[in-house]
This record gives sequence, structure tokens and C-alpha cells, in this order.
Amino acid sequence: MFELTPFTHRRLAQASPLRVSREFDDLIDRLLWSGADHHQNLRDFDLYEKDGHLFLSIDAPGVNPDELEIKTSKDRVSIRSRKDSEEKNASDDGKTWYSRKSAYSFDYEVSLPFEIDTEKAEAKFENGMIHISAPRLVVSESKVLTITKA
Repeated sequence: MFELTPFTHRRLAQASPLRVSREFDDLIDRLLWSGADHHQNLRDFDLYEKDGHLFLSIDAPGVNPDELEIKTSKDRVSIRSRKDSEEKNASDDGKTWYSRKSAYSFDYEVSLPFEIDTEKAEAKFENGMIHISAPRLVVSESKVLTITKA
């Protein structure tokens, strides 16, 4: 890949306009769509309705299901996970230390095309996928009231 650095051994004349355009596209994609080392902003997901139920499946490889927090509202689903870990090790002489810290975050929100019944929403985690299902919220347009005499 042609790197966009001030010190390169390639001559600019060797780069075709198409290649330069592709390199700029790759650079913009990396700047806009990639986060920290262990954070991915975009996830693949499927969202569809079948028989009055909403079905949402989101890729979440490497995520521990015990660390997931899934919140539903009538028109949105929010999925969050955060894991911090720290590893320290000392040598036998007690002078040399090894320390490593890592963090992983997963923060995803999906707007739904219609309102769902949050009381009946369900979630499960299977083979690195989060599966959420919920029935469509049925709101009656009108209701005939019976008058009672006091």
C-alpha cells in the first residue's frame, strides 16, 4: 500500500491517478470509520419484521455475553459492553515489572422502523451473534367506551 508519509522512497510519478485516488479513499475510511485498536464503530446487522415481530441480529465476535447491557425503548435498541483488564508480573528478583492494560468497548445503537413492546422483548447470544426479538407495539386507534351510571 502506498503510505501517505512525508518520507517515502517511491516516486510520485510512479503512482497512477487511480491508485492515488484509492489511497485517499482508504485513508478517509480509516480516519472516519475506525476507532481505537479494540473498538469498532460499525457492526454488521440484520433487521427485519416477520409475523408482527421485529428481529435484530448483530455481529459481536469476541464479546463476552456476561458483559453486555442491552436496553430497549419503543423505537431504539442500545447495546453496550466495556471491559478493562490489567496484567502485572514481577521477576524473581522483584525489580523487573511487566504491566499491560487493555480496554474493549462495544457501543451500538439501532433506530427501529416502528415501535416495539419492550415488555415482551427478548435477547440471546449465540455463536458471536446477538439476537433480539420483540413484538410490534399494537396501539388501538379507537375504543368504544361503555357509560356506567353512578
